[in-house]
Amino acid sequence: MQFNLDSWITYVLTILTCILLGLVTQWLFFWLIKFSNRKRPSILKAQLILHLKTPVKLLFPILFIFSAFGTLELNIFWKKSIESFIIINFSWLFIVLLNAVEEIVKQKFNINGVHKAKERKVITQLRFIKSISIVIILTLAIAVILWNIPAVRKLGTTILTSAGVIGIIFGVAAQKSISNLITGFQIAFTQPIKIDDEVVVEGEFGTVEDITLTYVVVKIWDWRRLVLPLNYFNDNSFVNWTFNSQEIIGSVFFHVDYMFPVVEMRKKLLEILKNDDLWDKNVANLLVTNSGETSMELRATFSARNASDIYNLRCKVREKLIEFIQENHEDCLPKIRQINLRNTQNNIS
Repeated sequence: MQFNLDSWITYVLTILTCILLGLVTQWLFFWLIKFSNRKRPSILKAQLILHLKTPVKLLFPILFIFSAFGTLELNIFWKKSIESFIIINFSWLFIVLLNAVEEIVKQKFNINGVHKAKERKVITQLRFIKSISIVIILTLAIAVILWNIPAVRKLGTTILTSAGVIGIIFGVAAQKSISNLITGFQIAFTQPIKIDDEVVVEGEFGTVEDITLTYVVVKIWDWRRLVLPLNYFNDNSFVNWTFNSQEIIGSVFFHVDYMFPVVEMRKKLLEILKNDDLWDKNVANLLVTNSGETSMELRATFSARNASDIYNLRCKVREKLIEFIQENHEDCLPKIRQINLRNTQNNIS
């Protein structure tokens, strides 16, 4: 096709008009959503505004340019390029829609900043399904773009004839990835761990921050991240403090003399817990759990909403009960009693 000045001006004006119409359309689209959100606010509308803005801003101009193909005598290269851009943009749009859906579910299930066990199960499954869906969307997008190119389509037909050999090679090469994928399905639906679970792995306490198709991220208490392959949770034992629920019981131990007033300390424990917001008001007790030659062991037990709260509550209770013993019963700390045999013999004689 021969280009002259008039045809260039026509092309440029048409494309600029399409871009302008696309930008006006996307502005009107979001203005309607924002107007509706002001009248009747909802999480759905807020997330659509947040996530869709950039991909939709590009989508409408490209669609208008595509619709102008009838008036523009473009060669095959430009037509295929525009079609590829549309496929890429729609793929991007589907991915951000998945992100929006995930955020809507998380906010819907969020109660006072805490997700309950059943809700965390749903979030974990949704996260895994989202990851699988993104892989499928990207794979299909790449396949459609390549299939849309005639030269690549012929190459694909040739490759299909040796698909059996390629399948075997791919299966051997991707054995570990496939194993991780199967493990991912097991974790997503059997739920040994969930998003926001509090676990002990490799001797470290932390919170499950993310579960991907290949690895799990555990946020350690000091903000480090422990990254473990999915297979780790199938092949190794670990502690899950919040498997069924986040509520947990903590304990603090003390060793005191036999003359120590246990009842008085039990009252003090209850007083400390009542004045602390970390206590969930379910469990509070002080028991004599052991006795030795020189002292007895006391165990203070109490409950909290989650493992982080119970750790902080244990530290506070330990500190305040030690202070109580120091100020009121310092003579009741463990001691070794000695009998002066010389004085005993003198008294006998």
